[in-house]
Amino acid sequence: MLSNHKKLIYLGPKNTQGLIKKNLENFEIFFPNNEKELKNIIKSINVIFDASMKIEFNEEILINAINLELLITATTGFSHIDVDYLSRKNIPLKTLGDQKEFLNQITPAAELSWLLLMMCARKVLSAVNDVKIGNWDRTKHPGEMLNGKKLGIIGLGRLGKWMARYGNAFGMKCYGYDPYNDNQIKDLERKTLEEILKTCDFITLHVNYNPGDLKIITSNHFKLIKKGAIFINTSRGELVDENALIEALKDGTLKAVGIDVLSGEPDVKNNELFKLRNSNLNLVITPHIGGFCEEVLHKVLTFSSKRIIEYYKND
Repeated sequence: MLSNHKKLIYLGPKNTQGLIKKNLENFEIFFPNNEKELKNIIKSINVIFDASMKIEFNEEILINAINLELLITATTGFSHIDVDYLSRKNIPLKTLGDQKEFLNQITPAAELSWLLLMMCARKVLSAVNDVKIGNWDRTKHPGEMLNGKKLGIIGLGRLGKWMARYGNAFGMKCYGYDPYNDNQIKDLERKTLEEILKTCDFITLHVNYNPGDLKIITSNHFKLIKKGAIFINTSRGELVDENALIEALKDGTLKAVGIDVLSGEPDVKNNELFKLRNSNLNLVITPHIGGFCEEVLHKVLTFSSKRIIEYYKND
């Protein structure tokens, strides 16, 4: 039977706190507003429930969580968590990354990836900004047709499969690269990474990231990219050589870039791509909102809450 004395920290949007209280009514729940408040109470905490990715759970913080029994994050990524420390202390970490059956119904990250691709193809950012200052001149914003173009998808997991579906629906020729996934995808041809970079008009990145992983797209890869290609990254900023990406955008190798992730986030003030946000209208940046939709948030928080309850039932 679940103890009524388990103490839990929840880090997530304030408007979801009521849902957490309802789902985890047998827990004593704390809602720290910042890292300082978290540090003041973490010694007595049994469960950390993260849905924000705003705090880095490194050893400096976790070493004070002397009563910690479980850390769960309502995200697929966990680059903000010191996995090695948890492993040494035999503290389980639960993420959404291995919950494939549940994740198959979650599509917002793929939908945002497609939105960024279309915004770049149709120069939506520059067109909207032009209208805002009182102009009405379509000749300044020539778009690019998707039908018949080549879409290169790097990473053929759940999101990569959705991108292939969208690409096929728009009449694109879809190519994919993933050395770790041999699943067959309808109307998609497998290519090497180099072939995709050299031949595709649109390139999208959908690869999981773990701390310490090497960059998937390096400066050498940007030298291979077809001139005038459009690049989309909604995976992690750390997977791409961002300085090389900037150079490829500035010298015209890339026609446009759409990204939902930056290295070092959420502290991005010193990120060089972030500094370009107002000066380059061929660069579209969103603040890691790929999976952030109200109905999806409700689903993942409820699902994760049930996993916490099940953990203690089975403990």
